[in-house]
Amino acid sequence: MRIRGIGGCISVYQDRVVLQRRGLFFTLINLAFHLEREMESEIVLRQLTAVHFVRSLLFVQFLRFSYAGCPNPSGHYLRDAFAENAFMLSFFDNRRLVKVLHCVSEAALRSGARLTTANA
Repeated sequence: MRIRGIGGCISVYQDRVVLQRRGLFFTLINLAFHLEREMESEIVLRQLTAVHFVRSLLFVQFLRFSYAGCPNPSGHYLRDAFAENAFMLSFFDNRRLVKVLHCVSEAALRSGARLTTANA
């Protein structure tokens, strides 16, 4: 499964998830707020412990992947949304993001991960 959005591109494979952060939106936000971010992250599904769907009334929603050694949530919404273990899709319609959440969860469980999903 591969989906493109304002956060770049997320690709779900049988054993891993690849987050690629490229595009005009990311460049503008990075320049405006001086956020440090990874351009590409690869997460092994077997190592996932949780997938969180983070919601906000004012900002874009995003997925946060939890695994050993991942960045802890900072409490700063933009830093968390742009972290190496997070992925944003769009400002308004995130139904495809929910599909990715289910796809990643199913693939992680098949690979032997002990996974929980949560809404944050």
